[in-house]
Amino acid sequence: MTAQSPELPLAAAFPDADREQWQRLVEGVLRKSGAAEATGAAAEDVLTTALEDGIQVRPLYTAEDAPAADAVGRPGFPPFVRAGRATGSTVAGWDVRQRHADTDPRRANEAVLADLENGVTSLWLTVGDGGVPAADLPTALDGVYLDLAAVALDAGADFAAAADAWFRLCDAKGVAPSETAGTLGADPLGVVARTGRADGLAGHLEAAAALARRCADQAPRMRALAVDALPYHEAGGSTAEELGCSLATGVAYLRALTAAGLGVDAACAQLEFRYAATADQFLTIAKLRAARRLWSRVAEVCGAAPAARAQRQHAVTSTVMTTRRDPWVNMLRTTVAGLSAGVGGADAVTVLPFDAALGLPDAFARRIARNTQSILLEESHLSKVIDPAGGSWYVERLTDELARAAWGWFQEIEAAGGQAAALGSGMVGERLASTWRKRSKALAHRREPVTGVSEFPFLAEPAVEREPAPVPAGG
Repeated sequence: MTAQSPELPLAAAFPDADREQWQRLVEGVLRKSGAAEATGAAAEDVLTTALEDGIQVRPLYTAEDAPAADAVGRPGFPPFVRAGRATGSTVAGWDVRQRHADTDPRRANEAVLADLENGVTSLWLTVGDGGVPAADLPTALDGVYLDLAAVALDAGADFAAAADAWFRLCDAKGVAPSETAGTLGADPLGVVARTGRADGLAGHLEAAAALARRCADQAPRMRALAVDALPYHEAGGSTAEELGCSLATGVAYLRALTAAGLGVDAACAQLEFRYAATADQFLTIAKLRAARRLWSRVAEVCGAAPAARAQRQHAVTSTVMTTRRDPWVNMLRTTVAGLSAGVGGADAVTVLPFDAALGLPDAFARRIARNTQSILLEESHLSKVIDPAGGSWYVERLTDELARAAWGWFQEIEAAGGQAAALGSGMVGERLASTWRKRSKALAHRREPVTGVSEFPFLAEPAVEREPAPVPAGG
């Protein structure tokens, strides 16, 4: 077609279709299949799928289903639904973060170096109970350039000791803390959620606030606190419950940090949020988009400047979805989850090895995990487009509905006195347990199929054996 040619009207030969016409076609299909006798909107309802949190997935979405434009915004601007930065992940891709939880510092170091040499850009290191002893941090990170590779520590209740070991290591290596990046992983409420023990919580919050002040003064690229939503996901919580608990935890930390003297913007800069990515592709994408929208609103109400309202996100492939039987299928699940996390706009993504549910992953499993992300980034080019799911009427509607459901649960927690009070009273635990009972029933009756377990099992397959993984205190 030349420059002088008129625009080609691709659909000019076809009459406009409306929803009623589509519904009549659905009616005919339902009658022929004997599935139902329904007309109009009722025929559409027959094909509707119910999700958790009262969300209904309809078979057809149109422009009428899209939320208002101000609820979506533009990449890098409040409410940050489309991306936390104006460039998204297009400049350097998302951060490929590999998890390490070996108690042997030399073996951990061998695995760490192999990962960094083969595509991993940051490390997620368990320290203390269930991981490398804090005193052995220099051995575990021997040969690692701390000013190049970001490190996220996960030390549970011993975060203060792990952070001190980190700063000593920086000093021994001659690396200024200001040149390092990552998170020191203080998460006192996450420890309460995992262990059920709230003794010493006030002291831990004070220690976390002191650590945040130290990072703000000495290591502005390090974040002191992790708002870990994984405990709520792993306890059986729904997507909206996971989001609501993370919001309430983030608000509790903002209160503690501002009470300790940090400004609201500086306090927001000390938080990194961690979410589960599952094999439900669209729900994961919507979760991460909704999380940014919700946190932007919280930060706005707290008085944060627009640029400070962006949520830093670390997405981790779900342990709940992985299986011990037929673990090879976990490769497929984590691939979909990793793709969803990247498309959803996560800043850092951890693809857990397919054998993580069996014990300590071996070198082959770690290689597959990191190469999964390399393919998504380097061959599929997923990071080259900002918010590739944006504009999908289904994704936009799902994001909006999920945000509203999560906000309702967050308000319930705040009305109960905040996250610490809701955990202490058993309110959160009871809500998550109720959700898990419903899902367990669906699993037992095969309404939620699990490939390789309840569907298409290979009963003669030999069991895959791995060295037992260390169990953190209270884990």
